[in-house]
Amino acid sequence: MIREMENSFKILEKENRVLKNLLNAAQLLGKSLEIEDVLEKAMEIAEKTLNAETSSIWELDEEENELFFRMVRGEKAEKIKKKRLKMGQGIAGWVASTKKPLIVEDVKKDLRWNKYFDRESHFITKSILTVPLIAKEKLIGVLQLLNKKGGENFTHSDEEKIMGLASPISIALENARLYQKIKDIFIQTSFALATAIEKRDPYTGGHTKRVLDYSLKISEKMNLSKKENENLRIASILHDVGKIGIPDRILTKKGKLTKGEFEFIKKHSQFGAEILEKIKGLEDAVIGIKHHHEWYNGSGYPSGLKEEEIPVLARIISVADTFDALTTDRPYRKAFSKKVALNILKEYSRIQFCPKTVEIFIQIME
Repeated sequence: MIREMENSFKILEKENRVLKNLLNAAQLLGKSLEIEDVLEKAMEIAEKTLNAETSSIWELDEEENELFFRMVRGEKAEKIKKKRLKMGQGIAGWVASTKKPLIVEDVKKDLRWNKYFDRESHFITKSILTVPLIAKEKLIGVLQLLNKKGGENFTHSDEEKIMGLASPISIALENARLYQKIKDIFIQTSFALATAIEKRDPYTGGHTKRVLDYSLKISEKMNLSKKENENLRIASILHDVGKIGIPDRILTKKGKLTKGEFEFIKKHSQFGAEILEKIKGLEDAVIGIKHHHEWYNGSGYPSGLKEEEIPVLARIISVADTFDALTTDRPYRKAFSKKVALNILKEYSRIQFCPKTVEIFIQIME
């Protein structure tokens, strides 16, 4: 009797530990709208808790009516993460179309199993636990756990536990979608504003798009973080927004600017920062906008920063902005060739521009 009670207590204790771990994973999902890292951590906990080898999350692309990998764990994830499934196709597609959980003990005996995944990843799938991700009665995607360790099969108890985690994952994914839509709208609005400002000066048509493209190519080589790339995107698009405060007689003047006019036009980076600094969450982007005319030797504006004092976003935009200015026609001169423009960047490396940024940009352009 005592031994039975001890065994029951151990089972209960294990169940409590499992539920506690899954609760911790669920709580993680409510803490951030930057969903990728959070999903990764939550699924890592789920794998350990249910003793699975690996896992994945498929998300529904509503426009295409297809499932795509939102997250796939494992060493060979890169091999398969671009794969898509039609609704109803494969085990994940079947669960998505029926909105019912499914345990497959041996995938080789299941006609729904798509052999592509194992063939491409060199992973051997034996068993799968798949559950639908549903938020507000709407399908978001599906969650899968693969291969219970020790040769065991997934159980209905495992299914119930993972269903408890599926709900917060569904909500987190839906919130992340809405957040992304808001960000996309902001980027589109920012581009529209930048384009409207460009219309004032026929010589700068397409300048914003080119500076953005150059900047993102540089950042890719620098391996900037996702957050830094988002800030760079905004700062590149809005780097000249302060020109809205520059009168047309100065901004579009065909002749050489007077000293006073040049001093006034130099204020555009400061104006841009002042326009945007009240928007919460744009602090790092604003710094990139404010300082993209600083010089590496400290003789730039508005703050006379030098070398590493200049924010990395500003150093990138400085090179991209100058290269595009050099390679496009201006009222006072014709465009330089790309080769000449790159030589000018080289010449002013360590004077006006960060040498590392110039080096990376030249590698890209050559």
